Amino acid sequence: MRIKQWLLLPILLLAVVSMAHAEVDARVVQTLQLSATPLDMAIPGSGRYIYVLTSDAKLKIFRENGNLRDTLVVDPGVDQIKLGPRENQLFLINSAGKRIQVLNLDFIQEIPIDGSPTKGSSDAEVAVVVFTDFQ
Repeated sequence: MRIKQWLLLPILLLAVVSMAHAEVDARVVQTLQLSATPLDMAIPGSGRYIYVLTSDAKLKIFRENGNLRDTLVVDPGVDQIKLGPRENQLFLINSAGKRIQVLNLDFIQEIPIDGSPTKGSSDAEVAVVVFTDFQ
């Protein structure tokens, strides 16, 4: 009886191992074209933007669909970026210079008003304020 149990053990192990086999299907769904070597990248929790730091001292800001929204010139020594506590805040790290810069980003959105009803002067300034850091 004991010999039969030892003979069954390898068969059971083979059955368990064969059931655990899995495959991975991978495919590239998007590619961000850059003009310089990427050094670092960060994506905020909302996933709305992709921040890419490049070797030519530029911070590229891509929308979630991969379209380039803007390019900012940063200090040439910056070699890392980290997300801040708010979505619009980044830490620019210069390891060699032993410096960290705090960068606050304000995203400006153009709102087309052609053909919309107006009241008051047509060249009056308008400010839209969004409070996103409620505590």
